[in-house]
Amino acid sequence: MFELAALFVVLGMVVVGFVLVGLLFKVVFKLVLLPLVLMGAVIKMVFVAVAVVVGLMLAVVLGPVLLLLGAIFLVPALLVGGLAWAGIHTLTA
Repeated sequence: MFELAALFVVLGMVVVGFVLVGLLFKVVFKLVLLPLVLMGAVIKMVFVAVAVVVGLMLAVVLGPVLLLLGAIFLVPALLVGGLAWAGIHTLTA
């Protein structure tokens, strides 16, 4: 009877030992990988900053160009569409 209790105590101690070793590995790996995680976050922040700057530059440079191209190409199309609409409206009225 005491042998069985002693066996369970030993098995419990083995399980606790495995848990402690696993916890130790977990803590060590987290401490080892922490600089890599922080470096990844820094790189991500740099990419976001560069993307914001590039996006603003494109908006400033391409905005007026696209506005001018739209005025050149879309105004005649709008005029033709308006004339077509007016003609259809006149014929069906």
